[in-house]
Amino acid sequence: MHNGRARPPCSLHHSPGSPVNLDEPKGGIPPLLSTPSDLAGAVAALRGGTGPFAIDTERAQGIRYSGRAYLIQIKREGSGLFLLDPPPLADHMGELAEVLRGDEWILHAADQDLPCLRGEGLLPPSLWDTEIAALLLGNERVSLQAVINDDLDVQLAKEHSNSDWSARPLAPALLSYAALDVELLIELREVQRERLEEAGRLDWMIQECEHVLAAPPKDPKPEPWRKIATSLRIRDPRTLAIVRELWLERDEIARARDVGPEKVLPGKALGALAASLPGSLDETRGSSSLRSRSRKDLSTNWWSAIERGWDTTDLPSRQAPSKDGLPDVRNWKNRNPGAAARWELVRPAILKRADVLGIRQDILLKPTVQRQLAWEGWSSITSMVDVLYRAGARPWQIEEVALALPRSADDA
Repeated sequence: MHNGRARPPCSLHHSPGSPVNLDEPKGGIPPLLSTPSDLAGAVAALRGGTGPFAIDTERAQGIRYSGRAYLIQIKREGSGLFLLDPPPLADHMGELAEVLRGDEWILHAADQDLPCLRGEGLLPPSLWDTEIAALLLGNERVSLQAVINDDLDVQLAKEHSNSDWSARPLAPALLSYAALDVELLIELREVQRERLEEAGRLDWMIQECEHVLAAPPKDPKPEPWRKIATSLRIRDPRTLAIVRELWLERDEIARARDVGPEKVLPGKALGALAASLPGSLDETRGSSSLRSRSRKDLSTNWWSAIERGWDTTDLPSRQAPSKDGLPDVRNWKNRNPGAAARWELVRPAILKRADVLGIRQDILLKPTVQRQLAWEGWSSITSMVDVLYRAGARPWQIEEVALALPRSADDA
């Protein structure tokens, strides 16, 4: 939804209702800059530009173990668009970092790109996240391609998202794809800012972007191997222990080789190997889960992990721990009847308020925060604010939730 506003015209002129197809950047496909002298030229040009920096990265997720950037795209008004090759430039990023501290960054889904940019020593002074803006505006689709299509009436050519960005050389089609990720971010920001001002939500945007910038690095998932076990419905504690040890072994191999763990042994095969409960190295080698030569060559590694799973006394629980440390809501009636009653108040109230605002309920208030509020309860606006603040809610969210709920849970 677009809250009834008229879409400002894009600088690319076209007939209304007929999106422009953009197959490559308007200025042509930029070269990949891989030398210090090339980087110095880009830095000088960026320094001479004005306004915010449109930035994106490409990683080799699933192909490489490392989460580093293998391509950085930057565009600024008056400067042009640049594609940087981070690995050979890793020791020469200082001047670029200094220039980029001079103005706001525009990114789409910034929480995905900021970690690898920080890994290159690049830190933003402030942020505009076009995905967050789209969510706050109630866009039904929030991928970059969809938002640009909806807000600028431009259809981007996007068909290389799963490419190996660590490979060199990069084909012109890949360079064009990457450049298009920043080509229209500056224009998109202006449209979104106007829409947010009209909707009275610009302050929401500022709060959300400040929250992203201040957020500490995400903690690793406590039991990342659970996803494999859950997909195959493995619940036996001993088998879960074998899944865990195989996952850890695979992770070490992937880290050492800098390849995606699924390239070493797909999760489905790992789970099937664990579920077959091999009792020896020979049984492990003969497993149908290890069909390829590369998997069989690691049989001793897999058997060592399986042995650890057999021998350990540290058996996992049948159920995965909850993400927020609270019991499953389905068990609240027995464990905390008051919380169960408050959940029946909180959940529909948040859904209703989100519907009135035209945004997703998880944008108004994350489900984990909703559960925390229901679990702890509140006896006044002050205590409600305290619970929400400690749970990480932003001021705009607290204000909206306070409008949706009674001043005291006892008043319901």
